[in-house]
Amino acid sequence: MPRILITTCLALTLTSAATHASTILNTLQSGGDQAPGWSGGLDGMLTGSGGNTEKMIIDAGGRLQWRGASSRVRLQASGGYEESSRHVTARNLVGHLRHNRDLGTRWATVAFAQVQSNPFQQLSSRILLGAGLRRDFRQDSSDNQVTLGATPMLEAERLKHQHRAVARGRLSTFLLLSWRISPNARVSASGFWQPLFEDLGDARAVGNLGLVVDVTGSVDLKAGAAVEHDSRPPAGVEATDWSTYLGFGIDL
Repeated sequence: MPRILITTCLALTLTSAATHASTILNTLQSGGDQAPGWSGGLDGMLTGSGGNTEKMIIDAGGRLQWRGASSRVRLQASGGYEESSRHVTARNLVGHLRHNRDLGTRWATVAFAQVQSNPFQQLSSRILLGAGLRRDFRQDSSDNQVTLGATPMLEAERLKHQHRAVARGRLSTFLLLSWRISPNARVSASGFWQPLFEDLGDARAVGNLGLVVDVTGSVDLKAGAAVEHDSRPPAGVEATDWSTYLGFGIDL
């Protein structure tokens, strides 16, 4: 328990290079959680300033995973909050639950549920439910990995001005590349493309590029960038969000 309390406090007081609170959750993040049983981790940032400029930024995230002989269940969550001169300028939250079951010969099932809220994108709520397949073209004990997958999914989205959610079908395709460039460092890149079934021109895309360096024990140095694009965003909302980060992660 003392170790968990210490690492939790450390994770929540780390600084980041991001200039604003932004939650673009990497649900395909690759790591060293290959051993059976429970594992998890925390990432976080808390910054503030006062005097002539009053500003506070909080970003926090975590993951919890159970891995069996042929199955894996992973729960991830991430949230961001920004306040400037006592005015809220960013607030967002994402939660993701995913299950994978190995089918042999590098194939695996994918099933997931996700919930998201971001009032500054006029998004009151977005719920995603999907199931499909993934194919590992390369995966070895050194964490080198190339994975491609596709999952039809149901999207229930309610914008700020809407009284009820609108349900639509999308195809979620994804690609994950992960490579260990040294005994202590790993580079990963992942991307999603999610078009509507009824209109392929109405699509969302998400990309993540990251570097993880094992510092000592359960502490990792993390750096990277993420981008999210909506080809047809709501009125008054930018089509593209992006963020960069530099900080530490704690494996529990």
